[in-house]
Amino acid sequence: MLDPKTLSVALILILIIGCALHLVNWRMHPKSAGAKWWTIGLCVQTAGAITTVIANAGGDPSMVLIAATNFMALGGVVLLVYGTASFAARPLPLAIYAGLSAFIVIGTAWFAIIDPSVTMRLVMFGVVQFVCNTLILTRLGHIARRDGAMGVVVLAASLVTLVALMVVLVGWHLLTQPEITGLYDDSPVLVPTMLTLIACKTTMIFGYLLLSAGYSQAQLHRLALSDALTGLPNRRAFEEAVEQRLTSARKQDRLIALAIFDVDHFKQVNDIHGHDAGDAVLRHLGRVAAQAVRPLDFVARVGGEEFAVIFDVEDAAELVTAANRLRLAIEIDHPRVGENAVPTTVSVGAVLALSEPWLEFNRLYRAADQALYRAKATGRNRVVVGEVDAIELAA
Repeated sequence: MLDPKTLSVALILILIIGCALHLVNWRMHPKSAGAKWWTIGLCVQTAGAITTVIANAGGDPSMVLIAATNFMALGGVVLLVYGTASFAARPLPLAIYAGLSAFIVIGTAWFAIIDPSVTMRLVMFGVVQFVCNTLILTRLGHIARRDGAMGVVVLAASLVTLVALMVVLVGWHLLTQPEITGLYDDSPVLVPTMLTLIACKTTMIFGYLLLSAGYSQAQLHRLALSDALTGLPNRRAFEEAVEQRLTSARKQDRLIALAIFDVDHFKQVNDIHGHDAGDAVLRHLGRVAAQAVRPLDFVARVGGEEFAVIFDVEDAAELVTAANRLRLAIEIDHPRVGENAVPTTVSVGAVLALSEPWLEFNRLYRAADQALYRAKATGRNRVVVGEVDAIELAA
């Protein structure tokens, strides 16, 4: 038969297992503020739950000890909020944590020592859970946008369920049940409350673990799409971006513009200054290019000294203007190697086309590459707009 004492022991076992899992997770993600504070918060909650069971085992618990255990149980929830906000890189104002802490300290002291009431402590528990879980939910959207829905759905579902059931159970008790005098009273509200905590805490434990896993997976995906030297997107990311733009342009019957540029006489930079200087030039060029393009443009390093850009333009004249703006930004802002400036220019080959069903990345890229070759052949440090197959795109 289910009774509060048996269920409280089951909850503690689940919390202990959760602490062990989160300690492992923290060790696997030592730089993650979320993993750190989730572990600490869960351990504090577990300590509070264990102490509560011990304090109530004798039947006449010390009210000071009860106040301390309630503070630990609720303080652990606040630490989970702090961990989630840190993990989302969206910190909450310190005043919120101060207000919650003051409410918990004053409330637990008042209803455990000054005017003891198990019912009011249960109400306090419900209020703190409601506020803290709501605050956590406000940060899960940021995490989902950054890392995907992995873990967010599980955690959000458990938080919403816990809030909803706690509101129902606390409301039910306040409306229909007499005063509770102890944790192990024969009250209809205590058993469903403990079952709710067991179910929701179990899913929450795994929800937080899934957030860490989702972050790691998203980081690996970002690394797979990033160039290690410049920090720009790499060729794979560029191909994906072009395919997405092609699909979008077909739906909207718009043009798509693509440009390739590389450093003029880059071999001489390596020969004269060394390969470390060549890397410094490429890093500098990547920074300048990223600053020179507009928010809707997309710039990437696609290999060696070669870079590529998707320009968001309406016609050939706007494409030439955008490409020349990029070219001039690089020409004006010289990279430095030690105390020496290294004059750097780039040649740009660009194409502009309607996104027809037959148009694919390879054709577009090949046409831009041919235009780049002509820019090199006709003197370098210039922009040449080319053609896709036999379709003329610009003069």
